Amino acid sequence: LLAVAVLACNGGGTPTPIPTPSSGSATATPPPAGLGPPRPEAERIEEHIRVLSEEIGARPAGSAAEQAAIAYARRQFEGWGYDVEVQAFRATTPDRLRPATFTVELPQRRALLAVAFEGGAAGEVSGRLVDAGTGREEEFPADAAGAIVLIQRKDVFFSDMARRAQDAGAVAIVVANREPGIFLAAIDPPSSLPAAGIDQAEGEALRELLAEGPVRVSLRIEREDVTAHNVIARPDSGECRTLSGGHYDTVPWAAGANDNASGSALVLELARAAAAAGLSGHCFALFGAEEPGLVGSAFFVAELSGEERAALAAYFNYDVVAGDAPPLLVGGGELLDRAEALAGRTGVDVAAGSLPEGASSDHANFLKADIPALMLTTEFGLAHTEEDTLANLEPALLEPIATLGFALLQEAGRES
Repeated sequence: LLAVAVLACNGGGTPTPIPTPSSGSATATPPPAGLGPPRPEAERIEEHIRVLSEEIGARPAGSAAEQAAIAYARRQFEGWGYDVEVQAFRATTPDRLRPATFTVELPQRRALLAVAFEGGAAGEVSGRLVDAGTGREEEFPADAAGAIVLIQRKDVFFSDMARRAQDAGAVAIVVANREPGIFLAAIDPPSSLPAAGIDQAEGEALRELLAEGPVRVSLRIEREDVTAHNVIARPDSGECRTLSGGHYDTVPWAAGANDNASGSALVLELARAAAAAGLSGHCFALFGAEEPGLVGSAFFVAELSGEERAALAAYFNYDVVAGDAPPLLVGGGELLDRAEALAGRTGVDVAAGSLPEGASSDHANFLKADIPALMLTTEFGLAHTEEDTLANLEPALLEPIATLGFALLQEAGRES
């Protein structure tokens, strides 16, 4: 999800299992053996979430973890008989999503989680760590020149912290939060110094080290432009009457179990179930660089030929789908009506609504191109936080949205 959003949905409900399609449904050639049951299973979705969020972890655009996620998705899709294309494109990462690496070099080397400030500079610096209190002018030490300053967040503007650090000759600033967890911040006007935020507890630990003796640290904030990737899975026919997709990238500081390993995992399981059921004409996509601004899906849509656009009857977007709530449908027109009717027939309790102002997801790029699109999501307040982990999800609640997603594919097969 491009921005953190809390979405209200209706109450629960136990879904009715989707029947295996009969011989009257549109099918391709008999599916490969060993694909498992011809319906989605929550346990398989949970396993994909585990691999993406725990084995691979945070997957910011252009990172090595992104490559690991691509390799994993490709193995799954190809194992189910799909032709896989990996699209490469350039993405400009906003300041707030630049990967930041903050490392204690001495007295003992260890890496700390850090988040780059919007309006701070990119680059790599190292030097002594000095304590500048809460960032007030009188708290800056006389030996700040050439050093990285540690500041305790309290009531000083970040722009004032950065200006005072620059005036004192410091090479970077690191700000410890005033409460547990990391935080996003902006320096306005922008600073020429690299700047990052760290957890409150890490700041306390660093001050304890400084009380014992010299501390040397390094801070690296990477450049903005990265190469990111989409993973597209098509059946042998190459025909895409529907596309089911979700983004697999994360913000740099979160494992992204719900945002959006959950949506990626559901897309993978829908692909497996569709292949096992012999459904034809369905394609699947894991989009990169959604968090920097829906970049991957925009690239995909721009690359579609006129013929491909005309053939694509619907895009189904899965983003944050493992929250503790029934599915929320975001969209309009005939596609929304069909989804609501299907939900009623299959016993899935849903709500129709919209995202809050400032929030968006990949379906928006399809709507801009006049391609019918529907977003399926759930309520989840921990997106974009360190608490977005598998342990904080309710995997059993994946069943309703998986049931509805598979029903949408079955219905498209019957209508073709």
